Amino acid sequence: MDPTDPGGGQPPASERPVPPRPAWPAPPAASGAGQAPGSAPPGPPAPGQHGWAPPPAPPGQQGWGPPPAPRPSGWGPPGWGPPPPPRPARRRVGWVVAGVVGLLAVALVAAVLAVRPGVQAGPGASRAIGQQQRPAIRLPADPGIELPRLLEKRARAVLDGDRAAFLATVDKRQKAFYKRQATLFGYMRTVPFSTLTYKITDRRTSTRPRRHYHADQAIQAQVQASYQLRGQDASPVLARHSYTFVLTRSVWRIAGPGDSSQRRRDDTEIWDSGPVRTVRSTRTLIVLHPGQETLAKRLLRVADRAYAQVRAAWTGPWERKAVILLPKDEPEAEKLVGARDLSRVAAVASSSVESGASERVLGNRIVVNTDNVAHYNNLNLQVLITHEMTHVATRTLGDGVPLLLVEGFADWAALKPLGYPFAVTRPSLARAVREGRFDGTLPGDGQFRDEDAAVAYDEGSAFCLWVADTYGAGKLQALYREFRGSDPTGTTELDRGFRRVLHLSRKQAQDRWAAWVRDRL
Repeated sequence: MDPTDPGGGQPPASERPVPPRPAWPAPPAASGAGQAPGSAPPGPPAPGQHGWAPPPAPPGQQGWGPPPAPRPSGWGPPGWGPPPPPRPARRRVGWVVAGVVGLLAVALVAAVLAVRPGVQAGPGASRAIGQQQRPAIRLPADPGIELPRLLEKRARAVLDGDRAAFLATVDKRQKAFYKRQATLFGYMRTVPFSTLTYKITDRRTSTRPRRHYHADQAIQAQVQASYQLRGQDASPVLARHSYTFVLTRSVWRIAGPGDSSQRRRDDTEIWDSGPVRTVRSTRTLIVLHPGQETLAKRLLRVADRAYAQVRAAWTGPWERKAVILLPKDEPEAEKLVGARDLSRVAAVASSSVESGASERVLGNRIVVNTDNVAHYNNLNLQVLITHEMTHVATRTLGDGVPLLLVEGFADWAALKPLGYPFAVTRPSLARAVREGRFDGTLPGDGQFRDEDAAVAYDEGSAFCLWVADTYGAGKLQALYREFRGSDPTGTTELDRGFRRVLHLSRKQAQDRWAAWVRDRL
């Protein structure tokens, strides 16, 4: 029976009249050990059943048949056999009483045989048993089976544009959450999904949300969304979400987000804050909010020029496509990349990393800090997008490459086509040399994140330029690939890599690079 049926879950009235309630005389004493007084020994129990118990009626539904009579403690249920004969009375009256009692006993026995599967009926009762049906029993819904089905329905509803099916996965008793989910469905329908799936990666059962949501059961789970955008993503994007699933009236639904520890790991999507639009070319897709079309078209033009510039610097395999997200402001950009402060950042290349031994890098995105780039001229916008697209091209090598090469190589690739003088393209480094603040040491990862990050970026790009000018662009790419993987590169590994590719120790390479910089400036 569908628990969402407008009838309130009540079954239709039975077509079979309820037999009259018999008037029971006093029960006789027990006839055997372990047998209740007034009962006959029951038949053998059904397989998997200890003794016999009548099947429970579904909630809100009364099983048909004679209602049980009140019984003292220790009595078994009436109806295991015909009632004992009445005490002798006057002959004519006794016949009438005996006839009535006999009829009641026959009616009761037929009813008991019809509703109790443990009792074997005689040949004359087979037709009556065949006409009776056991009340349906709804077993508890197994969350290991039902929750994946629920998430599959949710994903399919988004792809099919079925609002009713999407909201059927949400607990409508949670009015505020239900309303937010209805709004989210409208936003998600503006996204050009080609695939969308959900998978539970972690779950826990807790009594607190069960009481909070007035549910029979409650499970808080971490869910991984996997999706691709139509005509763009060769690999899926992975995103984390958390939900609280509740069981009410034998049906699982989503009642709210996960607990606070799970929500802290949740990812934010650009469509979470409003509807989106898209601007695209053959290779580039830009996802934006309404009202940002002018900046989106400028980004599209420079992005399409950036592919040739990246190809001239990097010969490794990559998708040669890019998705650029254009949030409405800096706070939204920070949510999209999970950063606290992007006030000094123009754009960020972000990726999903598949869990497990493979740790594949999936679903590259370029997130633009709209507040910082809205007034960029076309030249600065070109350098920015080429830099970030180089990150997209090299990201498959993992995050173990030192930032000296990650950021230095991206800057070198973006500045190389300009043909401007060294001091013009690396102004922060030139200023540090003039002011005597250049110490001739290669920057570590931490220096790319501190207040003097602009100098570190210039030093990294100058180092890559020195390697390419001295040993060739092929050696520069080989040095980058030497540190592929997900493990952080320590001083020992860095020195070993320099020796393998450049045949110099890290200290020797650093000293030669520093002399080259001072000579150029």
